[in-house]
Amino acid sequence: MDGNKKVLLAVFAHPDDETFGMGGTLAHYAHQGVEVHLVCATRGEVGDVPPEMLKGFDSVAELRENELRCAASTLGIKEVHFLNYRDSGMPGSADNTHPNALAAQDVQKVAAEVVHYIRLLQPQIVVTFDPIGGYRHPDHIAIQRATEKAFYAAGDPNYTIDPQPPYAPARLYFNTMPKT
Repeated sequence: MDGNKKVLLAVFAHPDDETFGMGGTLAHYAHQGVEVHLVCATRGEVGDVPPEMLKGFDSVAELRENELRCAASTLGIKEVHFLNYRDSGMPGSADNTHPNALAAQDVQKVAAEVVHYIRLLQPQIVVTFDPIGGYRHPDHIAIQRATEKAFYAAGDPNYTIDPQPPYAPARLYFNTMPKT
């Protein structure tokens, strides 16, 4: 990697997580010349959408992905990378236990996928949710736990699940949401 290249990796659960609370920060750094990437774990397919908004789209997931790509372009995000898990829905929802739901996955499995992007993109900074996932959303908590594990594992030469050379980012930051 070019030693002068600045890279920030944001890791979130759903389309809109990058904008809600973090959008201004991501846009600021992109405008300053930082290469900003986003890993999005799901396509937000369980979200509620008025039927009229689905015109021209085959599914909620397709709409949400389109919205995310538009937002990413506006924010200056260089690339969006999807992990292709299913949205788990809100806390207590039956969607939480769907076999492909992010919240139902083994944290080490998801962490290995995040390690892949850390080693590939070599960000100095990684940003994700705080440990309670902002407002205790199961997907937010799942991706936070996986990202924190990945942050430490990516630089470990003994972590060989991902074949790329080890790379240790400098900082891990949590996106927090006000409680009031």
